[in-house]
Amino acid sequence: MRRKFFIYMAVVVGLVLVFYTYMGGFAEVKVSQAVSTPLFVAGKYFEGSTEAEELGQIYQQAGKAVEQKQLTGDFAGIFYNNPSKDNKTVKAFIGVAIQDTTVALPTGFTIRAVPAGQPVLKGELEANILIAPRRIYSTLFDYAEENNLTLREFYVERFPEDKPAVVEVGLVKK
Repeated sequence: MRRKFFIYMAVVVGLVLVFYTYMGGFAEVKVSQAVSTPLFVAGKYFEGSTEAEELGQIYQQAGKAVEQKQLTGDFAGIFYNNPSKDNKTVKAFIGVAIQDTTVALPTGFTIRAVPAGQPVLKGELEANILIAPRRIYSTLFDYAEENNLTLREFYVERFPEDKPAVVEVGLVKK
């Protein structure tokens, strides 16, 4: 009986590792210092708990806008704070990175611009959206600490289809 249990557990662990690998869990995060490029995000602003139902609804509305071809672009978010630092409260603008700012927007959506020319720490990872943010953020924070870089409370996430997920964190100019 004990032997069967260990075989079963080995199979389960093996399947989990295969799935995690398939999702990009072991892929390398590429980090670089860069300059931000102009970005326009059509979406909705949210401030509140990271566990709020309304936040989930905004993510769903952004996905639905792309699915129904109301907007063309990549899923994106602009974060004005680090939720892990202050009690799981998030200040974010969630939506779709768009090229054409003259398109008719879904009800309740507005456009926010990320200015170009700002110094950023950029992380890229070929991984699923469920894994990419946590892996990229931890790598960026470690890199900043190791290189004595000061980060701003301004984060931009993009999740283009068939391309690496990208997170840019503002750098304080020295």
